[in-house]
Amino acid sequence: MCRFPSCIDVARQFCGLIICLYASPAASFAQLHTPPHTAGPSTTSYRQTAATSETTPRPTIPPAPPVQSPYGPPGNYRGPASTVPQPPVVLPMPGGHTFQEGSPTDRYGQTYQSPYELNFDGTAPARGPVDLPYSLDSHSCQQEYCLPYQGSEYYQWTLLPADLLYSSYLGAPREPRLAQSLMYLNGTGWIWELEAGGRAGILRYGTAREDYNEGWQLDVWGGAFPRLVFGENLDLDAVDFKVGVPLTWRQGPFQAKLEWYHISSHLGDEFLLRNPTYPRLDYLRDSIVLGGGYFPVPEVRLYAEADYAYNKNGGAEPWHFQFGVDYSPVCSTPIKRPDPFFAVSGLIREEVNWSGGVNVVTGVQWRGIEKESLFRIGLQYYNGQSLQLSFLNDWEQLYGIGMWYDF
Repeated sequence: MCRFPSCIDVARQFCGLIICLYASPAASFAQLHTPPHTAGPSTTSYRQTAATSETTPRPTIPPAPPVQSPYGPPGNYRGPASTVPQPPVVLPMPGGHTFQEGSPTDRYGQTYQSPYELNFDGTAPARGPVDLPYSLDSHSCQQEYCLPYQGSEYYQWTLLPADLLYSSYLGAPREPRLAQSLMYLNGTGWIWELEAGGRAGILRYGTAREDYNEGWQLDVWGGAFPRLVFGENLDLDAVDFKVGVPLTWRQGPFQAKLEWYHISSHLGDEFLLRNPTYPRLDYLRDSIVLGGGYFPVPEVRLYAEADYAYNKNGGAEPWHFQFGVDYSPVCSTPIKRPDPFFAVSGLIREEVNWSGGVNVVTGVQWRGIEKESLFRIGLQYYNGQSLQLSFLNDWEQLYGIGMWYDF
């Protein structure tokens, strides 16, 4: 009987020991974390205790300054919100050139505004218009923006320039170009007048822009001008050969040239077989030409030149004089909307008692985008001494249709 109570007592003592060991650390923890009693209202919750207890103030961190936008104060595009003057926007252009500030009018007194300087709503910005070089807008096909470049930044040497300072006369029938005309000749019938030639720049000292260059330029050109007769199975009646070396100059609306050229005329073999007794003239001229042109507006050119032959043969005489007017829009041309053109040229020759001839052409044209080449189709009329110098003393009246590719 004694053994059972002893086991109970041992169990009780063990449980009491466990309780004592647990209670002692809890009491110590409570004593350590219980704030001392102070006078004042009782604190019965954690929020009240936190609100009334004294705490050490934390250091204040100043707010970060606002990030300044590189585009200025906020506002509408080019709007009045920005009061700080901004530098002009410089946009790159073909060939490394840029916009430049200038007069709002061009050399012809016309005011214009670049389409790249308009606001999103289509209105013009507050600042004045930009002096825009012709080369940027020449391909926009917008007539109001198709204006010539106003001046040069600098002159430089350019080898084999892509364009010309003095282009061929559109109305002259003996200029270096690629052309063909189906013409009716009174007394002969239908003939085929051809022009197989070209003109290229060799060296320029002047500007180096895409369009409307200025300065001095050395060119070369050459061409052959055969005549074929439909009534004779397209036999060759005659052909003229012509080569030249012009030194040209252009500044604004003015241009000039000093040129040397050689021309010789030859009868065709088929013509000589049909007409064995026809006198062969062996026409030849080596000449010096002084010519000039003026553009009252970009689309119109007035020109005149004097031609003196220092070496001649076959009935040639020293003096020739040529003059005329060309009308040809300067803008590049959409395929579906060609521009009209008109040109008339007159030639007076000493060798035919100061007579000569008049050539008139009119029709539609397409001007290139990548280069200033010109393609034309239209009507042609000529009245005067023969275009073929082998038939120097013959009077001709020609009319028909043609196409011309001018360099």
